[in-house]
Formats: sequence, C-alpha cells, structure tokens
Amino acid sequence: MVKSSALRFIPGLLLVAVLSAPPQRMQKQGGGALLPRPGLLTALFKSQLGLVTDYFWILMLNRIGSANTVDEYRSVYDYADLVTDLDPLFRHPYVYGGITLPVHLGKGEYANVAESSALLRKGSKHLPSNERIAFQLAYNLMFFEKKYKEAADIIQELSRRPDAPSWYSALATRLYAQSGDFDSGLSLSMALRDGSEDPETRAFYEHRVQEILQERMLRTVDEAIARYRAREGHLPQSLAVLVTAGDLPRLPEDPLGGHLFLGEDGRAYSDAVRFRMELVQDERGEDGERLVPKPRVTSHDDAQP
Repeated sequence: MVKSSALRFIPGLLLVAVLSAPPQRMQKQGGGALLPRPGLLTALFKSQLGLVTDYFWILMLNRIGSANTVDEYRSVYDYADLVTDLDPLFRHPYVYGGITLPVHLGKGEYANVAESSALLRKGSKHLPSNERIAFQLAYNLMFFEKKYKEAADIIQELSRRPDAPSWYSALATRLYAQSGDFDSGLSLSMALRDGSEDPETRAFYEHRVQEILQERMLRTVDEAIARYRAREGHLPQSLAVLVTAGDLPRLPEDPLGGHLFLGEDGRAYSDAVRFRMELVQDERGEDGERLVPKPRVTSHDDAQP
C-alpha cells in the first residue's frame, strides 16, 4: 500500500520539478523548439494534464512575445502543436498561433505560412463550429496562399450561419470570381439575388452577377493578349489588333456597358468600373491612394519585337 502511494506521488513530484524550472530555449537538430512528446506527457501526468497544458501554453505566449526572427516565430508552431495535442479543444493556441506565425519578408512574400495554415486546419478539424478559426484559415488561403476557391468555400459555409454578417456572401462571390470558378460565383449570386426580399440587396447581387460576367469576359481577353504576346514577342498596340490577328473573333461586349482598353500592365480593363473584380490586386502610390488602371500608351517603337 505504501509502495502504491509512493508511485502515485512520483508523477506529481516530477511535475513540480518541471514547472519550477525556468523556461529554456532548447533547439532540436534542424531547427524548432525541443519539446517533449505529447504521449510521454500524457502518460506521466495523466491526472495533472490540464496543468501541464497550461504550462506549455504559457511557454507558447512567452515565445510569441520574445520572437524576433523568422525561425523564432516558426518555433511558435511547435509549442502550439504540442499544446493542442494535449488539449485538442483548446481554441486559443489555434487562433494566436495562426495569426502570429506568418512573417512578412517584403514584396508580398511571407514565411511560416504553411505552419500557420496547418495549425488552423488542425483547429478546424477539432473545432469545426469555431468561426474565428475558420475565418482565419480562409484569410490565409486568400491572402497568403492565393487559394481563392478553397477560401470561397469556407466563407460561403460561414455565410449560412444565422448570425453571419451579410458581407460574407459578397466576399464568397468575389473569391469564386477571382479563382476562375465563375459558375459557382454566378450560381451563388443569382441565388442570393432571387432569394432576397430587400430591393437594395437584390440590386446589389444583380450588379454582382454583371461584375462576374464582366470579369469572365476580361479573363478571355487576357488569354488572347497572352497568346498574341507569346507569338509576336510584344503586346498589341490595342485590343482591336487581337481581332485582326485572329486571337479574338471580335471584341466582346461589356456586360456593364463600358468600353474595353489595354492597360499599362498588359491586361484588359473596362472604363465602366475603376478596378477589376479582384481581391488582392491592390497597388498603391506614394500618397497611399490605390492606383487606378490606365490605358497603355504605345508608340511605333513599342510595337516592334
């Protein structure tokens, strides 16, 4: 009996020793934090698992607060992964880790995106009803990974919730269009238009249908521009040249009634709208104002290969 009590006392003694020790930044070979395996912690401290989980959660917060380099931020994932292995229903590590991990490298490049998304996917698996985790994953997909279709699917699912903000549906239709899945974007927009009893909402989604049709048309013109450029070695002087060269049977009509033009960046635009139906194409000038696409000005020399 005495022996049995002593055996039960050992894990508690080990726990006190572990939690009393100051945090140390130990690194494993190949990078990342050197942390115990969750199975070992579960076996040793089964009755004190909540306390152990909180301890490593505190270490995770400490690492977030002290991280300065890409690798140090990367190690946040190791702590978050351990904490959520110990308690898969603990939502805060998924959210804090998912937000903190990506590091901006400049020129639109980010590090640790894969780790951030992996953590958020893990959270979505264990907490499928958590809106914050799902939206943060969609944010990663749309802004970092450019996986617009998957992001649209998540946002559309979130939009079905009774308390969902109305802009969720609008964002989903835009993401479908940007992904090139125009059929899904059109189907969703038409369903929202036809199912609305509010004239203002119905008018919004009717306009959204036309915007999606316009973007699909502009993508077709973009493809013709790309074919011409690949063959001729330079951009056409105007969109009309694409018809003469046989890359387009005719210049398509703009669903929004505008006139098409070739932009400075070599893509097609319409003067019916200030910007194309894109989420991330958002360049700004020195004054912070978003750059409005302008027609490309060509000369005789520009048209030469």
